[in-house]
Amino acid sequence: MSPLDLALISTLAAVASLPQNVTGFGFALVLAPLLVLFLDPEETVIIVNILAMLSAAAIVWRLREHIAWRTSGVLFAASFAGMPLGLLVLLVVDGRVLQILIALAVLSGTLALARGLTIGAGTGIAAAAGVAGGFLRTSTSAAGPPVILYLQGRRFPPDTFRATGSSFLMATGAVALVLYAATGRLDADIGLSVGAAIPGVALGTAVGATLAGRVSERWFRHLVTFVLIATAVTALVTAILG
Repeated sequence: MSPLDLALISTLAAVASLPQNVTGFGFALVLAPLLVLFLDPEETVIIVNILAMLSAAAIVWRLREHIAWRTSGVLFAASFAGMPLGLLVLLVVDGRVLQILIALAVLSGTLALARGLTIGAGTGIAAAAGVAGGFLRTSTSAAGPPVILYLQGRRFPPDTFRATGSSFLMATGAVALVLYAATGRLDADIGLSVGAAIPGVALGTAVGATLAGRVSERWFRHLVTFVLIATAVTALVTAILG
């Protein structure tokens, strides 16, 4: 991997960290469809998962007092039913098809979030959201949408929303990392990419934390939605055209 590739990954990771800290979601949704344009799809999923875990961990630490632990626990426990299936998809699906799946996951999740959809607030719905999030976590890295749709239905205050969603992303990211290691999917290029991106994640996290609560969240969500749709459509068209 060239120095230019590593610098680009770090820059994109910094950009992806902004919406995650301001709105409580968006890291993988922003980063995955961009990285998949110039990296192998499987490599993209793994790199994004690791970086999303680190970004979420920073938010969890900052907002740890606001985590809704029971909700987070239900979501995380349910994710164990989905993550092995997602890993299987990652391991057996063709790279081009995987790129299409990544783009579709980002696009459909973005449109659902943009419309402010919710999926209910019961324990059964939480379990279903956790399973779906776990599946998407290991297969496409875009684990956020089903969990965010559920959390929106709970009407949590902003800090509880961010903290609880991030705790799910951090915990499932750690499990995904173990699964990738166990199946021999981690290599030197991935380690180099993650190492190069950490300064970008740190910078984006610091800037995003400063912006949180100081900018119009509605305006920022509109901007993020536009970027997500544009990048997802670009990744989808690129995959289809080969």
